[in-house]
Amino acid sequence: MLPLRIGIAAGCLDHPLKRSLAIAQEMGAQGIQFDARRELVPSELSQTGRRQFLHQLDEMGLAVASLSFPIRRSLGDLDRLDARVEAIKQAMEFAASLKCRVLSVRLGSIPSEEASEDRSRLLGVLNDLTRFGNHVGATLAATPSRESSETLAQLVTQVTQGPLGVNFDALAFLSAGSDPSEALQTLHQLIVHVQVRDAVQEADGPAREVQLGRGEVEWDVLLALLDEAGYRGWLTVDRTEGSDKQNDAARAIEYLRRIGLGG
Repeated sequence: MLPLRIGIAAGCLDHPLKRSLAIAQEMGAQGIQFDARRELVPSELSQTGRRQFLHQLDEMGLAVASLSFPIRRSLGDLDRLDARVEAIKQAMEFAASLKCRVLSVRLGSIPSEEASEDRSRLLGVLNDLTRFGNHVGATLAATPSRESSETLAQLVTQVTQGPLGVNFDALAFLSAGSDPSEALQTLHQLIVHVQVRDAVQEADGPAREVQLGRGEVEWDVLLALLDEAGYRGWLTVDRTEGSDKQNDAARAIEYLRRIGLGG
């Protein structure tokens, strides 16, 4: 197995930017993922500021692993759709300027009817965004919600104007009652970023996030499958729940390295 490219989500550090970078470096992460709505915002960094930021990262041995862009409504929802698309385009351009080139977005509900107006509108939006991504040099990555891997793969492969990738999140598939390993095998050629989380499936609800290695996601199997598929992108450790997110994230990085070496 080739060396892992391990990043960490800034959200689980919960510190101002400068301190977050220092903590990520201390943990041994090679990259850091930012939320482009709240943590690292395009309008707050001029072109000069972006160059200075990249220089700072380079001196610390870090890179921007990816950007995420949370949206409140489904990507195909008509309400304020134009504004939502324009904001995503700005974030894609921002990602390219920071040399990470991947922007992850949760699409929301995927209309199941092939010939429906809602599905046609969603595909139109995705074709517009991927065409723009081709122009600026950034790839949009779809983060799964509760749909099956087959449903997501079918939608992604119907986009024709540019590459649409997948931000693989094992917890999302576990919550949907799917086997993350089977989902990865379905999507392996489409994956451009991996969100590293673990969870246990509750009997009467969605999966509950737990510390990496304490849940039902077989990360040793997933890493082997990713390696077999030739994946060489980022594995971004994320911890969105719990009272000790920062230390849980540090332990997750150690855990990934250990199983990645066959330990």
